[in-house]
Amino acid sequence: MINKDFAVCIILNKKNEILLQKKDMGYPWFPGKWCLFGGEIEEREKSEMTIKRELKEELGYSLDNLKFLGIENYKDQCEKHSRMGKQHIFYHKYNGKISDLFLKEGAEFAFLSYDELNHFDIVSHDLKTIKKYYSKII
Repeated sequence: MINKDFAVCIILNKKNEILLQKKDMGYPWFPGKWCLFGGEIEEREKSEMTIKRELKEELGYSLDNLKFLGIENYKDQCEKHSRMGKQHIFYHKYNGKISDLFLKEGAEFAFLSYDELNHFDIVSHDLKTIKKYYSKII
C-alpha cells in the first residue's frame, strides 16, 4: 500500500455550487470519475502551498482567500492499486465566472449544486468530505 498525503479544496461559487474536476480516462486513479481539485503534498511542502500550487497548475488560478477546514484520513482502492494517507481540506469562495478558469488537467470541470452530487460518479472520499463540510461553509 502506498502512503501519500494530499491537499484538496472545496471551491464554491456565488450560488454555493461546488467546482469539481472529471479525471480523464488515461489517469491512473479513478479515470472518468469526478473529484475535488488538489494534489499530492510534496516533500518539505506545507499543505497550503500545495493547494495554491495545484490550483495554479490545474486551473491557472491564484488563490487569495483560503480557509483550512481540517484533515481527514482516506483509503483508496483503484483496480490493482491502493493508497492511504491524510487529506488536508481547504475551502475557497470563488467570485469569478467559470469562463475565467482554464482547465489544464483532466477531461472537464463544472460547478455542481449540492443536490446534483448524487447524479455524478464522484470519488467516494471526496463526496464524503464535501458532505461533511458543505453545511459548515455555506
